[in-house]
Amino acid sequence: MDHYIFFSKSNWHEAPRLRHQVAGLLRSFGGNIHFFQKPSFVWWPGAREEISRIDGDLLIGRTRQLIHHQLRVFSFLRWLNALVEKRSIRAVLGEGISKNSVVVNFNYDYYFLREIFPDNRIVTIINDDFVAQSRFFSGRHAKKSLGKTCASSDVILTVSYPLMRQASEWCSPELFFPWADVEYREPALSSNRNAVLLWAHIDERVDFELVRQAVVMRPSVIFYLVGPQSISARNEIEKFASAENVVVVPSAKLDDLPLDRFFAAIIPYKKNVADIEAVTMSNKSLQLMARGLPIVAHGMPNFYDHRAIVKANDAGDFLAGLDYFRENFSDLQASIGNLVSDNQPQNRFSFFRSLISRIDREGKNV
Repeated sequence: MDHYIFFSKSNWHEAPRLRHQVAGLLRSFGGNIHFFQKPSFVWWPGAREEISRIDGDLLIGRTRQLIHHQLRVFSFLRWLNALVEKRSIRAVLGEGISKNSVVVNFNYDYYFLREIFPDNRIVTIINDDFVAQSRFFSGRHAKKSLGKTCASSDVILTVSYPLMRQASEWCSPELFFPWADVEYREPALSSNRNAVLLWAHIDERVDFELVRQAVVMRPSVIFYLVGPQSISARNEIEKFASAENVVVVPSAKLDDLPLDRFFAAIIPYKKNVADIEAVTMSNKSLQLMARGLPIVAHGMPNFYDHRAIVKANDAGDFLAGLDYFRENFSDLQASIGNLVSDNQPQNRFSFFRSLISRIDREGKNV
């Protein structure tokens, strides 16, 4: 059985992100997972290293850190924190680290992993623009950490073209998009499709003024806003939630929604937000397309190019995209089906294992 050691700044029981999806993918193909979730701070009361078995093939661990990654602006602070984290990881794993284990790293600042795993294959997956998210000194400290992490990894995978260009300064990254959760399901072709779906964690990233304009300008379209809402998002939605063509659902699984009513999915994010503009394929895109839904995206100029995806630059583009998909929903299904078929779990697993085989052939980056 293949063994994978994950490092992440997310907790296992958080809303699923790519790190959870990759772990689930590898488990589904027989992998044994050791998932290190978000470290606790050494100065928290009761903070300690811990490990627990969630399932037979899934172990959840937690280590400790000294300083929040946004605050490690000086090299001395990064060195000091790395010292604490290395000792903490070793304390959890002990001496029995198999060199056959594959390290899957989602942390841009874990350049010290090679010191802990000198004989292991290390795959780093970059799925956020950590430099753009940095709050101090234009992210120069984050860029240094990212560069060192890339240089010490055997393979770098990125989830978008902008992140690929960013990492290319230090290595030769490869694209690794999310995948569909099911095979393509051809939707019933009905003239009653009169709704669009926003299915997401709804927070300040959403351009609520754009959504409000669309609600007003397309009264014959029903807008479903589905997903957990931040407090600020809830306040924004309340401004137009009373409209007759708005349906708000706190949370729901995709297949529990009235899929036969939707003619498109929408991703209406704000413009000129660096970490949003870095997205080429969001985690849920192919899940939505697997149910036959084309996508209207806003604020995402680097989103994937496909005839069933409209990249809107303003409200006019957004509304035109809705109109186009409502009119051409059935004509787009063949191209959607082909895209989904090329992005199944088996495709991603085969690609991932081919990378491991390549490392074995070419040697590790030591």
